[in-house]
Amino acid sequence: MVTRMREKGQITIPAGIREVLHLSKDSVLSVSKVGDAILLTPKRSSFESVSEKFRKAAKAKGISLEDLLKDLKKIRRSNS
Repeated sequence: MVTRMREKGQITIPAGIREVLHLSKDSVLSVSKVGDAILLTPKRSSFESVSEKFRKAAKAKGISLEDLLKDLKKIRRSNS
């Protein structure tokens, strides 16, 4: 695919690519120079990044979602 850079350095990302990557008009992209190329990647929110780290740590320790929910219920009962 080919696109044209506009006056202020703006480019259009083709609709098919935007749809597949779930990009919208307010999406934040990371821009990197890789050799003679430009790499655009969707920038994940801080929440997504932190939640992924938490998920991996919980999995490594054998902690399931059910375990977390049980503990949450216990804590809520004890704080009532």
